[in-house]
Amino acid sequence: MTNIKKIISVLFVLAICTGALFAQYYDNGQAGGQGGYQDPYGQPPAQGGDPNYQDPYAQPPAQGGNAQYGYGVQLSSIPQNAQNFIKQHFANVQVTFIERDWDDIEVYLANGTQIDFFPNGDWKEVKGYGNIPNTILPANVMNTVKRTYPNAAIIKIEKQFTIFEIKLNNMMELYVDNNGQLIGQKWDD
Repeated sequence: MTNIKKIISVLFVLAICTGALFAQYYDNGQAGGQGGYQDPYGQPPAQGGDPNYQDPYAQPPAQGGNAQYGYGVQLSSIPQNAQNFIKQHFANVQVTFIERDWDDIEVYLANGTQIDFFPNGDWKEVKGYGNIPNTILPANVMNTVKRTYPNAAIIKIEKQFTIFEIKLNNMMELYVDNNGQLIGQKWDD
């Protein structure tokens, strides 16, 4: 058993030394290195980066002028009622990115808001940083929220059939029905 421990110890030391030698080899400009670690990814080919590298966050060009599914789809390719929702409640906020798949449509806005829509264009969730417009909720639901926590800002609204799940910046989560009745609340940790 002690021989096995000695062998493992020797292998461990060899692995460390080998790693140090490779690091020194690349740091000294060997093997095409330029001294110091240079990440070839994320750099354009003109700056010595990998010419085949594709930025995963870059919006691909729309194929045929109007991509329907995937990352970076066009605003015009999502259902009209979703477009109307954005225009009505976020008129002066730029749409920065749209992702669409078979389950939902995710729209990201320049102010940090994310809106999730069902495939048919009905909204299901709005998340933000306290910049969610009061106009999204029906007036009676909004009145209940303001009456319950007048100084709190809404950071998330999720619509579940006839109930709204409303998360506030004071860590409270309210459940309010379509009629404006507070059904429940809980501390959201």
